[in-house]
Amino acid sequence: MEPQREAPPLAPGLVAESTRAGQWLFRWRSYLPLVVLAYVLTVAALRPVPPGGEDAIGIWSVVGIAVGMLGYLFRAWTVGHVPMGTSGRGTRSLVAETLNTEGVYSAVRHPLYFGNFLMWMGAAVVAGNIAALFVVALSFWLYYERIMMAEERFLYERFGDAFGAWSERTPAFWPRLGGWTPSPHPFSLRFALGRDYQALYGLVAATTAVDVVRNLALGHSWIPGRAWLWYFAAGTAAYVVLHLLKRRTRLLEAPDR
Repeated sequence: MEPQREAPPLAPGLVAESTRAGQWLFRWRSYLPLVVLAYVLTVAALRPVPPGGEDAIGIWSVVGIAVGMLGYLFRAWTVGHVPMGTSGRGTRSLVAETLNTEGVYSAVRHPLYFGNFLMWMGAAVVAGNIAALFVVALSFWLYYERIMMAEERFLYERFGDAFGAWSERTPAFWPRLGGWTPSPHPFSLRFALGRDYQALYGLVAATTAVDVVRNLALGHSWIPGRAWLWYFAAGTAAYVVLHLLKRRTRLLEAPDR
């Protein structure tokens, strides 16, 4: 699809600065979660007892893992439908040969970032600190809003009115299923696993780290409980297997992706 018109120059001031910042942050967007994780771990160390007391730790942990896994599944669902040449394939720079407006992209313009948000919040929920939930949510908004501005500027320059029409009917961040359009590309589980297995392990490792730090702060053994050990062991085994398959075979490749 060719652009229908050239985008006007960036407005001076904060709009231009935010867009340029977003272009820079896009390249380094994989590293901010480490800063957020460091904050969550600090909170878990300083305030290890969640609302409801120590007896509620298990509930907070289960809910946090569930929220994080929901975010990962949303990411995997998105990735598994993404065709070649769309903005969903960009990793180090903004790329898009076609404008993807179907499937999950007909419900939300930035589905991968929505999935990321749930994964971030999942780790914060495991920590069981209300203030940390607000800090993590605010950090995500301040960081990713600029990245989304840069991405949308790029898409508008590339696709013109087609992007404008899509943005008018599709929300930027919170999904809305009212205008759902099925994706013409079938879901590819192997492609989703091959592309996103590191995100899954990041969630497993981050949530387990929160539990370990909290145990130490409470004076317990650093070794997680049995359920946590099974959870971490399963995640580690999945990571190792998928990593080997990705590096040494073509089993996780999809011919049309």
